[in-house]
Amino acid sequence: MGNGQKSVREAAAVLRELGIADISERMIIEFERSWNSVPWEIRDSLDVTTMLLAAVGVGRFNFDTFEWTPTSDMVYSFDVEVFDIDRMYTLFLWGIQSISKGEFEITQIQEDAGEAEDPSGGRTQTVRFLCDGKPCVYHARRNHDWFDMEILNYMNEVLADTGKPQRLYFMSDGYQECIIFYCTEFWAKRFEKKTGCRLHCDTKAA
Repeated sequence: MGNGQKSVREAAAVLRELGIADISERMIIEFERSWNSVPWEIRDSLDVTTMLLAAVGVGRFNFDTFEWTPTSDMVYSFDVEVFDIDRMYTLFLWGIQSISKGEFEITQIQEDAGEAEDPSGGRTQTVRFLCDGKPCVYHARRNHDWFDMEILNYMNEVLADTGKPQRLYFMSDGYQECIIFYCTEFWAKRFEKKTGCRLHCDTKAA
């Protein structure tokens, strides 16, 4: 391990200290096998902590029923180049609901992937939903199969408007995975101190 990189077990231990308890022994063994199969010259350019978090929070997707099941109640991760274009924001809302700790409820999600044209001439994909009963609508910029990250800012505005004490903090795994937590600023700073990975709550600062 070059560059002072942690081992998989060391990274898992730090994440458990932070309360991310969804890392089983079986997951560690499987991740170690996968991680160690990556050529060292590639592995040295990656971060074991972010890669492990991405694996922990990605959930399970049933391609027969098209249902997504969370694998963590602390971290949610997804590829920003999505596979289910017509439901990309529905899946995102399910994901953040799964890490909400019961502090907010998202219901009645309706997503229109019809690529309506906005006043600037761009294409949009609209998602409507209720957050604790408050009607919300977001017009996402449509860019083929790429996720519009600005919805993270919108959701933090919604959480603030509904009086929630925490916000969505996020980071990248250095490639295409977005890793999200619902937490306080204090926890985000503690996470950064423990892992060396910085979390953001505004896409403009990321």
